[in-house]
Amino acid sequence: MDKSLRNQLIFAFYIPSTLIAIAYALLSPVLPVYASTLSNSYLIIGVILAAEAFGRVVGDLPSSWFMRRFGVKNAMIGSIIVTLVPFFLLYFVTTTWLTITLLFVSGLGHAVYNISRHTYIAVIVRSQMRGRAIGLLGGMFRVGSFIGPLLGGWVAERYGLNSAFLVFVLFALMTMVFVWRFMPGVKSNAEAPHKDASYSAVVRDNGYIFLTAGTGQIMAQLTRKGWNILVPLYGSQVLGLSVETIGIVMGIGAGVDALFFLLSGVIMDRFGRKWAIVPSFILQGIGVALLPLMPSATALTLLAAFIGFSNSLSSGTMMTVGADFAPPHARGEFLGMWRLIGDMGFMAAPLIVGAVAQAVVLGGSIAAVSATGFTAAVIFSRFVPETLKRR
Repeated sequence: MDKSLRNQLIFAFYIPSTLIAIAYALLSPVLPVYASTLSNSYLIIGVILAAEAFGRVVGDLPSSWFMRRFGVKNAMIGSIIVTLVPFFLLYFVTTTWLTITLLFVSGLGHAVYNISRHTYIAVIVRSQMRGRAIGLLGGMFRVGSFIGPLLGGWVAERYGLNSAFLVFVLFALMTMVFVWRFMPGVKSNAEAPHKDASYSAVVRDNGYIFLTAGTGQIMAQLTRKGWNILVPLYGSQVLGLSVETIGIVMGIGAGVDALFFLLSGVIMDRFGRKWAIVPSFILQGIGVALLPLMPSATALTLLAAFIGFSNSLSSGTMMTVGADFAPPHARGEFLGMWRLIGDMGFMAAPLIVGAVAQAVVLGGSIAAVSATGFTAAVIFSRFVPETLKRR
């Protein structure tokens, strides 16, 4: 990788990605507790926690239009603005349905930002280096996930839960400044759009991929989002931990996750994408299944560290597989569909956790999320073709 490309990736891609990762991660110990202050119903809590992900689902498909119309960079800047304004308003809001609405709107902006960023890295990094480049991005997520919960728990404990929303706004603004200052303009597709760049054509030509790898991605995202909800809820509802302690638990888990993220990129580029994906989700499924056995904050922290390590093995894998499968003439449309599928998993996780916990007990949700981890491993090992292109 030449120096100019490396510098461009650092300042236009990795630093802003780390900042926005911190912004979202600082909400991980805060939003479940905040939602529980608005309602005693696990189902309503699940709806609140799913609202932002639902906004992403709705915003995924129009994202390619915004990139074509305004360019990847401008679409990304605009999306950050749409993302941060609702969180600024959430500082003043105390009603359930207005909270859900604002989180939904923020999710619309988050969708465009995610797909613009994914398109950017798919365009400028070739396949043989893509696993490491996107694995490093996954590492930036994990660095953010280590810092964010510690910061979010500390701010919420001392200044109130709503104060974390203002800190989110601050990090989002810093993200926007880096993108505006350092990111060059790029086209979303390597070729001019033609008749095969429509969403219907992309689905028709890639039906098997969406059916197999797409289903596997849904299971993977259900697992990842599910344990990020279950660990704070278990700590709060079962062990009676404070939000600051939950932030420490999640932060340590994310810290272990961040220590090993480079391993994922090396495995993907040397052995293949599936060698990183399958072991990761088997171990995550085991980790989630052990959650009801945790008797204390210390035990919960150790389990969070184990799940964090398991998750690190698949750092950046879903984005890498999506970029590998994306056709050059319809990259934006394919990645829009790919992200839509993944965000459906993120959206469904809080609803499944809330609905099952409401109908049965919290342990039922734990069993369901554990099963999705094992299912993801089976799908990727048996039905999804390897996407690593050998020289």
